[in-house]
Amino acid sequence: MKAIILAAGINSRLSNYIDIPKCLLSFGESTILENQIKALMKAGLKKENIIVVVGHKYEMVEKVHRNTLFNPKFKEFNNGYSVYLALQNLLNSNNLEDNEKILILDGDLVYEDLLISKIVSLSKENVLVNKPIKYGTDLKDEISIVDDNGKISELIIPSKEKPLPEKYSATPLHSYAGIMKISKDVAIQLYEKLKDSYPQWYTIPLPKLVLSNEFHSFEVPNDLKYCFDVDTKEDMDKLSGINLK
Repeated sequence: MKAIILAAGINSRLSNYIDIPKCLLSFGESTILENQIKALMKAGLKKENIIVVVGHKYEMVEKVHRNTLFNPKFKEFNNGYSVYLALQNLLNSNNLEDNEKILILDGDLVYEDLLISKIVSLSKENVLVNKPIKYGTDLKDEISIVDDNGKISELIIPSKEKPLPEKYSATPLHSYAGIMKISKDVAIQLYEKLKDSYPQWYTIPLPKLVLSNEFHSFEVPNDLKYCFDVDTKEDMDKLSGINLK
């Protein structure tokens, strides 16, 4: 298995508080990134099979993890270009097996190690990691409609201009948590679709991929002590309050 960690962003929402990549924020005695890498290695991945896509202050990230891929468009584009470059790198190499899976993870995610082990051990090939969420007309994240067998029947990306239709108000909804596992075949499809949309977010092509491939939802376990992304000052405060002992 290979892993792609997205850590090229400029941290615009936290620019008043930090001047380092979010993945390098302190978490316990190390950093968010180091804890992500540790969790991946605990789940069986080799360190050399973990690619960190860098951009903003990339030299700082390279001191933590040497296997990086530089995104020269990190100021201009959203993370679709980071995923495009990383998939291009993996698919053009000779060390990606036909049955091998690829994990794609947002670089500002904080979670218990157990979460990654559970995702890696899943028998399903294509998986979106989700959290339950209540209906609202202000939802902006990727929203999965999941059947009784855990299969994602539809993926919707609502916006201010096109909010989630009211017909889903009584439907159990699941919001994308920033981690997915995909097969090599789906990785090729995502790469091809990102050729036309890479200035945007990497999730933009997912609704079409869900319709043409079998995707399953993995719900973040309720007993997980923490699983969140660091987007706000409140998230930073929550991060510093986690006791890892």
